[in-house]
Amino acid sequence: MDDTFYSLPCPVFSAFLSDFHNADPLPVLKSLETNAPEVILISGDLIFGDRPDSRELNMDKNKRSLELLRGCSAIAPTFMSLGNHEWMLTARDLELIRSAGTTVLDNQWVRYKNMLIGGLSSAYYTAYQALRAAHPEKGNYPAPISALRFKKIQPELNWLADFEKQEGFRILLCHHPEYFPRYLIGRPLDLILSGHAHGGQWRFYIPSRKTWQGVYAPGQGLFPQLTSGVHAGRLVISRGLSNPTIIPRINNPTEVIYLGKN
Repeated sequence: MDDTFYSLPCPVFSAFLSDFHNADPLPVLKSLETNAPEVILISGDLIFGDRPDSRELNMDKNKRSLELLRGCSAIAPTFMSLGNHEWMLTARDLELIRSAGTTVLDNQWVRYKNMLIGGLSSAYYTAYQALRAAHPEKGNYPAPISALRFKKIQPELNWLADFEKQEGFRILLCHHPEYFPRYLIGRPLDLILSGHAHGGQWRFYIPSRKTWQGVYAPGQGLFPQLTSGVHAGRLVISRGLSNPTIIPRINNPTEVIYLGKN
């Protein structure tokens, strides 16, 4: 695992985590303890979000994620947005996450010192919550209808207008980097922190461009452009903290990202 430092403008020395997927928390917590950030920001996919038995809570299957959050909150205030793997979380699941000391930002923002921290939830989370509300008779985890899985769903953007009016340094936690060119590129946001692409899974170096190229990313397809690093001076993409698939990561170490100066 790498510790990656970006000296981007950021008023508070911050750690940025993404795509933990219920992995081993100890390497991540060791990095955080060593570098002592003032705030910890998580842009989603904290858990591995397969569909649990209807009698279980999703977080019952993701106890290492709660261990990570408890460790994070002991180091610094911790804020989290919701990724696509959080799509089936219930209100009780979210209570457990909050009880671990984490502020969950579901299409909302908070002020922390001289920063504004917003969380744009994955469209999959928002759409599934609407499905659950429409079918309470189907229990905690109704099976997703095909339309939810395959139609083009969009994130909830209306709340951003109020967020963007506020005075202060605006950081948006947004799990999906592909949302940047579609919905966010023209908005007055100072930093946008994303993950989801897992660094492109397999990476190879292109000498003529002096850059690494990922092979595949969900939401972007083959040879995606937004998998890692800093783009447009304000979109920061994490390669993530785990490998939740059977396909190995090649030339693609996991990372904890640090922003600003310590």
